[in-house]
Amino acid sequence: MKKYISIIFTIFLLSIVPIQAQQRVLQIEPLFEYPVAPDELHSIQEKCDYLVKNFWNNFDFKTKNAIDQYALNEAFEVYLTTFQFASAKEVDQSFDKLIKNLSSNPLLLMQFGKAAEENLYGPRANFWSDQLYLKLLDAIIKNKKIAEKRKAKYISQAATIRNTEIGKTAPEFWFQDKERASKQYFPMSTPTLLIFGDPDDTDWRLARLKMESNFKLSEALEKGKINILYILPMDKENWANEVSNYNKYWTLGQSNDVKNIYDIRVYPAIYIVGSDGKIAKKNLSIEDSVTAILELVN
Repeated sequence: MKKYISIIFTIFLLSIVPIQAQQRVLQIEPLFEYPVAPDELHSIQEKCDYLVKNFWNNFDFKTKNAIDQYALNEAFEVYLTTFQFASAKEVDQSFDKLIKNLSSNPLLLMQFGKAAEENLYGPRANFWSDQLYLKLLDAIIKNKKIAEKRKAKYISQAATIRNTEIGKTAPEFWFQDKERASKQYFPMSTPTLLIFGDPDDTDWRLARLKMESNFKLSEALEKGKINILYILPMDKENWANEVSNYNKYWTLGQSNDVKNIYDIRVYPAIYIVGSDGKIAKKNLSIEDSVTAILELVN
């Protein structure tokens, strides 16, 4: 019966989920019977509102045993897929209800924390939602039945996410330049493209070439209308050599501590800091980042 219900639910999802997610849904043995939207609901939003509201109805929140983490990750991904088409009100209410159901079961709460990290925060997530992820992080952090050492990672993640929320002043940090001199980054009146990355990454190399060949970006940089700061958030012995051929107008540096200050979940992690010193955008693609920074000066 579980597989039959899963197939029905998957047929509905085929038109609204990414192909990769479809494949994963089809391959997994579901933890429980997923809900099926009634036939009288016609629009995608109506169906997704129903699924969001009722998704966990058949899940046993009282179990005292650990469940299959991979299967939970898959169920959580299917659950989140409906968020993209459901109303914000139903999403918030459903997520709050989920956290409430988990509050008395610290074992399950930690497992859902891992599933949320995979599907709301990690590099393989189909979409990121700091707002929802923070709700679950706060539930873990505040739960007195969970050992402090098990919370440490989540405490750190919550702090860096909140440090670098859109609209907040970009945090200051220290870094070493190519001559090993200590420098401090602090928001200035010039819009800044703040990039944290690994120069060895192949995708980044291609992206950098696109940036350096962008005439409008290069012109704005040379005229002092924007700043570009590229920081390695890691320890590399010969990093200065690896960036020796970067555009001379870029500010280059290395910092081991910045990853404890900024939310750096993928490479490159890109922040747009406006002339007011506040974070205007973050976690954009290279192309969207270039467009965003140029919009601030044109």
